Amino acid sequence: MTFSLVELLKEQRPGPRYRTLADLIGEAIAQGHLAPAARLPALRDVAYELGVTVGTVARAYALAASRGLVAGEVGRGTYVLAREARAPLQGVGSASFNAADGAEVAMKAALAAPVGQTSIMSAAMRAVLDTASRDGPSLFNTYLAPGGAPAHAQAAARWISHGGFAPKPEEIILCSGTQQAILAALLTATEPGDLVLTEALTYQAMIAQASLMGRRIAPVDIDAEGLVPQALERAVQEQRPRAVFIVPTLHNPTTAIMGEARRIEIAEIARRHELAIIEDDIYGALLGERPPPVAHFYPEGTYYATSLAKSLGCGLRIGFLKPPRSKLDRARAIQHGFGQTVPPIMAELATSLIVNGDADDLVARQRDEMRARHAMAIEMLREQEIRHHPAALYVWLRLPEAWRAHSFVEAARRRGVAIAAGEDFMVGRPDRAARHVRLAIGQPQSREALRHGLSIIGALLDRMPADLVSPA
Repeated sequence: MTFSLVELLKEQRPGPRYRTLADLIGEAIAQGHLAPAARLPALRDVAYELGVTVGTVARAYALAASRGLVAGEVGRGTYVLAREARAPLQGVGSASFNAADGAEVAMKAALAAPVGQTSIMSAAMRAVLDTASRDGPSLFNTYLAPGGAPAHAQAAARWISHGGFAPKPEEIILCSGTQQAILAALLTATEPGDLVLTEALTYQAMIAQASLMGRRIAPVDIDAEGLVPQALERAVQEQRPRAVFIVPTLHNPTTAIMGEARRIEIAEIARRHELAIIEDDIYGALLGERPPPVAHFYPEGTYYATSLAKSLGCGLRIGFLKPPRSKLDRARAIQHGFGQTVPPIMAELATSLIVNGDADDLVARQRDEMRARHAMAIEMLREQEIRHHPAALYVWLRLPEAWRAHSFVEAARRRGVAIAAGEDFMVGRPDRAARHVRLAIGQPQSREALRHGLSIIGALLDRMPADLVSPA
């Protein structure tokens, strides 16, 4: 029996046409008319047959994607997701920050290691409150101006400047973390229905944000250095995306670092095609020496986002967004319009840490601690295939042939260790990372806890899934 999606989509219902189309796609999937991996018709073909605009069909496909029903992929178009692959689009997958399920050892979230943040930040907070009580209005009875105050922007500019990359304070928008900065960039650079490219493995919370905002997502191939320029060029020509999201420094989850030459090449491709770049540099400060960001080579089209979360501590919810100068007012208005006001007390604390040097001290401590933790992980998992960098908060572990990621994650969970499956970072086709897991070695609260967790992981790697009928 043949099934024509276009014929089904001709059904008329009350309400916006794009929403009707998305509803009908969902019903076709639920009723078994569209099987997993089935490819939806091309946007232009559907638009022509239905007598609607390509934008209407694009919004319908984007809405279906936000519901976790379909996904877009370069070279494949938009296709139906298998049921087990739909859940990550409705949340952030098993890599979500706090979903450690009461594990004895949590190695699931890419958090900065404990290096004395509590004492340093407590002292800085007391100083901030003492100064505010003497010299200014209450930090608990005021709002910040959209984008933050000049003093906050000056500190932010100081923090993110390195090498030849030196943004001006007035170019920076203060945000409540990098995730908020990415959302503001996404909403500034794209419209509902637009296609956003990402690395084939990427930060899943961004995928969730894009889907919820009605943007389509498609992956681009990566290698040991990150995004492949030739693959990006091909994707741009075939898919006509509006933006690309990248993590070029300590890529999550593979730890890859993109070299300067490739950053220049990526910038040139984006400039030639007027493609917006959303650059997540949240891990950049962890490197002692790092290449200039892509934003340095393509400032007119790059939204540069970072924060203090990974280098100082995740509780310090302060991020910085540097959009293209021509989009600065729009980005600031969007960030403020979504009610994303940064708490004044957090802005003052972050500024104090940067200005008085405490932030630099904490970063130095973090680098030392992560070097020690990586040495431990390499020693304890020395017979395994691991991708790592001594500054990264995680390692990317390839599993033995007998294992698949979700089975291994579940086996580890039963033994008290929470980790993230490779599929949780995969865009479009989860099977490509089915034999990888990410171990967030910065998250355990002590080296002893990390050693215990790694010993459990190591013991599991030496066993076969069939041997684990019950917990050991």
